Amino acid sequence: MDLYSKVSKRLANEDVFSIVDTYFMPFGAECDMYSIMGEILAVRERINRMTGVRLYQMRLNVNELTFDVCVPADSVMGEPEIGRRFKGTIWLQGYINF
Repeated sequence: MDLYSKVSKRLANEDVFSIVDTYFMPFGAECDMYSIMGEILAVRERINRMTGVRLYQMRLNVNELTFDVCVPADSVMGEPEIGRRFKGTIWLQGYINF
């Protein structure tokens, strides 16, 4: 109840993204889609050899989980750099070891 009260007071003067650093939560009805926001730890620009599409490969820290995402460069708003935050919807493949 105290946490709700503190957050409610802060929301009067701040936006949600200044309060929430990272999040990782299911998106929609499918079990492999997630909405995420996390800090960029590393970023590389790549080219898909099969399609010629320019990609950003980013290592993210999201709720103390570290994983890589690949995003087409034309889908990214702004310039991804280390220390900035990435927000998007991802299709999660593979395994997470806790």
